[in-house]
Amino acid sequence: MVKPMKYRKLVGLLREAGFTPTQGKGDHEKWRNGTTWTIITQTTECSPKVVKDALDAIERSKQQ
Repeated sequence: MVKPMKYRKLVGLLREAGFTPTQGKGDHEKWRNGTTWTIITQTTECSPKVVKDALDAIERSKQQ
């Protein structure tokens, strides 16, 4: 099971993987790397579901 992660650490992982932020609404951010994308929230600590989705997106982007 994935544990919650600090927002800054998750953003760092996304940037290292080549993701860039695009439009979002409210506290939601859409991060894109080519055709792979994920949505994260700007909170102090991201929930396990958000972290899992982001890590899965990073893995998918590496396989392309």
